[in-house]
Amino acid sequence: MKSSSHQYWEHFKKTHDSIESNVLSRKGSYQGLSKEALSTDLEDLNNIFKSSSVSGTFVDLGCGTGESVLLYAELFPDRKAIGIDFEEARINASKSFQLDNSEFIHADLMTYKIPEADTYFLYFPTGPVLDLILTSLYEMEKPFYLIAIESHGDLLKRLDLENWLENVQEIPLSSKRHYPNARIYKRLFNSRSDDLFPFTVSYQHKYLLIDHEWIGETFGMEWTEDDRFELETPPRTIHWRDVKKLMILEDFPLHIQKVLKMRLEGELDIQLRNRKLSGFIRKIILKPTFQLEISNGEKVEWTEIVTIRKGSLLCYDSSQAF
Repeated sequence: MKSSSHQYWEHFKKTHDSIESNVLSRKGSYQGLSKEALSTDLEDLNNIFKSSSVSGTFVDLGCGTGESVLLYAELFPDRKAIGIDFEEARINASKSFQLDNSEFIHADLMTYKIPEADTYFLYFPTGPVLDLILTSLYEMEKPFYLIAIESHGDLLKRLDLENWLENVQEIPLSSKRHYPNARIYKRLFNSRSDDLFPFTVSYQHKYLLIDHEWIGETFGMEWTEDDRFELETPPRTIHWRDVKKLMILEDFPLHIQKVLKMRLEGELDIQLRNRKLSGFIRKIILKPTFQLEISNGEKVEWTEIVTIRKGSLLCYDSSQAF
């Protein structure tokens, strides 16, 4: 055993700025937040861990510097505690205080297989990573409890949509959060509602035919309320009821496949018959005519395009067949 007592708690407070200076600036890293915003208060964790629902192997999904894992391992030396986070700087800080019954895993929850456990903890996940976590947990064959704290956003509102999770306990929090209580959900074994299907494609690379008129991509889309979602590609708000078909790349004609791939390339140089323009491909419009909406808001007829280049790379030439 490398550490006992709560010395790590004060250590992480003192070294927070130093640890965070090595955190990568990317979506989901929450770089630049205060220690209070990133972590759950010691008093709150102690109160949560007193619940009879909290038992067995504990897994913090997005553990940060892992105070919850270390505390759980300390309080219950006969149990296993696991923390998973994709920020190496935070995980490495945790490992210096690792206990015999604790484990820290540097992994991206978008690709890592979640281990089976008796108790899971969610604090910060949102969007596609949350959707993937919930799908993975639903597919677990054993019973478990899920602790959730609403640090920001709509985590609890999102969890309440899952008909296979039952809110069985609310525990008051001493630290200020968007929702004043931590919630504990019990895993039920009824079938997941068909209404939750959109959440199963937000982490997949598929395509949405919307109103039979334009093409959106599923990857990265985030739920806002009711049947409304924010697409990442293109950045648009949609209602799921307007989605007419879910498609894969091979469902489209070759020229549209090409354009869908080019949309992911970022800024492009587009040569039209009488002028040039540069920008990102945003909306791919099918009706009434095949058009590309560029990032400056301009809509360009496909038949007017002569070439499309990404730097020196020729991506499309109208004189060549697909």
